[in-house]
Amino acid sequence: MSKHTNAQSLDCALDVFRGHLRNASELVVRLYERLDETRITPGKTRKEIARLFDEPLPEEPQSMESVLSEVESKIFPNSTLYLSPRFFGYINSGGNQASILGELLASAVNQIVALWHFSPAASEVERRVIQWIAEFIGYSGEAGGCLLSGGSAGNLVGLALARKHKAPFDSDSLGMRGGPPLTVYASQEVHASVDKAMTILGMGRDQMRKLAVRDDFTMDLDALERQVSKDRDNGCHPICVVGVAGTTNTGAVDPLNPLADFCQAQGLWFHVDAAYGGPAARTELAGHLFKGLERADSVVIDPHKWLYVPAEAACILVRESQALRHTFQVVADYLKKEDEAEADAPFDFKDCGPQLHRNFRALKVWMTFKAYGAKKLRAAIHSNIEIMRYFADRIDQSEDLVRLAPVPLSIVCFQYCTADVSRHSDERYLNDLNDRLIDTLERDGRVFVSGTTIRRKRALRVCSVNHRLRREDVDFLLQEIRQVGRSLSGL
Repeated sequence: MSKHTNAQSLDCALDVFRGHLRNASELVVRLYERLDETRITPGKTRKEIARLFDEPLPEEPQSMESVLSEVESKIFPNSTLYLSPRFFGYINSGGNQASILGELLASAVNQIVALWHFSPAASEVERRVIQWIAEFIGYSGEAGGCLLSGGSAGNLVGLALARKHKAPFDSDSLGMRGGPPLTVYASQEVHASVDKAMTILGMGRDQMRKLAVRDDFTMDLDALERQVSKDRDNGCHPICVVGVAGTTNTGAVDPLNPLADFCQAQGLWFHVDAAYGGPAARTELAGHLFKGLERADSVVIDPHKWLYVPAEAACILVRESQALRHTFQVVADYLKKEDEAEADAPFDFKDCGPQLHRNFRALKVWMTFKAYGAKKLRAAIHSNIEIMRYFADRIDQSEDLVRLAPVPLSIVCFQYCTADVSRHSDERYLNDLNDRLIDTLERDGRVFVSGTTIRRKRALRVCSVNHRLRREDVDFLLQEIRQVGRSLSGL
């Protein structure tokens, strides 16, 4: 007699599951209720946090109540709260409520957005979201694109496109053995992910030309022209210029229109890293900086930065919609190939980037646009820029702070000085003081700032892409900086 094994389902009864959903949502609400009073950083050592999770593999089930309790007691208080309006480090979104619901719903329906017939609705939602993002920043409505994990993946795809379309040999088949070294150009302020992309694509970091910047930290066009000419004379083959529309250090926006002119004249691919700044491209305060963005061959923009969507959600846009497919399409026997000749042929996102297994990132972006609308999102971006420029004005009016860079978007870089600066005016002292100030503020946990170096000066780098930001938050930040700075300098 054959033996039959019952299915070992992990599901509980739906009424029990409903209770779990309710309890989880209450955790989220309690987290948000305490934003103004909760530490932004945990204030514990790595070992202290690691000990909280030092346990053997669970062999037996635990109640969902106890699991959720651990999330609230161990994970929430030991996470860095980007969602706080007093988080001013890096370029991390505070998230929005609609997109939180989108993450839940996307996980529930569990789509793999690779082939159209894997996920019909999700594929069409992603196509629509790409068109909306392009329209939001003033890019071509006919653009192709896909959603990716982040700006680093976007820059990798952008350089892959450049190599495919501008290399004078078949790099797909021959790799880098097929011809001369391929060179790529960007300013010294370009994101480190471009260096990484050069390595991954086999072109090599030595072929990445980082050019001098002007006083406003944007690319020096004369230096670009000289370097391209020099490389051609030396047997290299220039393929791409990377313009940055919102640098990580200072928020500088390269002169996109002149760069587009140069690339057109020189036959180069023009890729724009607008991962941070792109959403500001049609705002009243900063829109003029982005003239020429619409002429780029490819643009990367991160909704999980200034569209207030939780990670991961980045987007690569390509002016020629078929360029991605020409670069990434590989047909395998086990993957159905649709008839592309048909006008109504399904669109397979597996052909648009390096990933096959792709989750439903588009839903949280789609819900964000639907729930708030483009006007309200632009108003939030406008508010961020306005408040950070107010913060910069307060720095300029102070005697103990010195601004080190312009503020085109929502990043402010400055250095803390003290009344005893005349006795300790050397660069090393001020750099050390500001380093200690950054570390102390992080341990204190009431605010979070990051640091950078601006022309050899150690700077406090304050950035916000948070729709919850208020003027009182930057006023509080100034108060904390001065309090900690005076303590460190013994005043």
